[in-house]
Amino acid sequence: MTVILTACTMRKRFSPDPALIAASLSKGSLHSVGQDWRSRIAKAVGVAEARDLYAGRGMMEAKKAAAEAKATLFIASAGLGLVEASDVIPSYDLTVAKGLPSSIMSKLPPGTTEEGWWDQIVMKEGVARFDARLKRDQVQLLVALPASYLKMLGGFLKALPAFKEGRLRVFTGSEHYEIDPELKPYHMPYDRRLDGGPTPGTLGDFAQRALRHFVTEILPVSPREDAKGHAQQVIMAQAGWRRPVSKSGIRLDDGELLKTIRIEWDSVQGRSTQLLRKLRDELGIACEQGRFARLAATVRAERAQP
Repeated sequence: MTVILTACTMRKRFSPDPALIAASLSKGSLHSVGQDWRSRIAKAVGVAEARDLYAGRGMMEAKKAAAEAKATLFIASAGLGLVEASDVIPSYDLTVAKGLPSSIMSKLPPGTTEEGWWDQIVMKEGVARFDARLKRDQVQLLVALPASYLKMLGGFLKALPAFKEGRLRVFTGSEHYEIDPELKPYHMPYDRRLDGGPTPGTLGDFAQRALRHFVTEILPVSPREDAKGHAQQVIMAQAGWRRPVSKSGIRLDDGELLKTIRIEWDSVQGRSTQLLRKLRDELGIACEQGRFARLAATVRAERAQP
């Protein structure tokens, strides 16, 4: 038995509850902002199961990995804390990614950490269910998160028995992010060769693609291997893969790129992953992942306005 923990996605299949939009919060202390947000969540009405609310390839890959591993899927949400994929939850617009209109970090005092925000929103009930799943048959915990979420959940992960007992495996696509030294022994060292290997994609879904490869090709062969042995098998699996050759593209300033995103938005029904690929592959436009996410969030917010 396995438990998978992945991150929520900015893309959702339902419009956010008007009360659950980070941009509508007033600035304040960590405690006051957290209290305001929690009170809003308590009054909100669920619209869909978590696995159906979150959209995008990252979530799709995590769900496929959970199905193939017969695993229980949990989702770390910057707005709701820890939720199980089957939980019925409200739609919201909040992230810990800095520089976006929906970033909660802009509402908090300078120096506030992502981990501090997590402590404000994670609920005891969600943690209790998560712990119960992990204790059952001493299952492995497979964590597929981007760098910002690894920062946010660092202390939480290190407090789990699964960490102390060596049952943790970590997947992330952020090569330039310095992983917490205590978590590093459990990091599965997938790198950009995955993009030139069996499951090409973008940085935004890298962690989940790596997770899926692991549960499909490595875990079934050696389910009782320790973290060091699993890491070695990941290295061996990548030996025959090659990093994709990066293509240079047209450089646009933010205004021009924003205009292009608005024009092409409906052609992909607002799907961020497909739109980024279209910009790069079809239109030949150079666009970094973080920059695109920031501008796409601006267009999404425009579209959400009545």
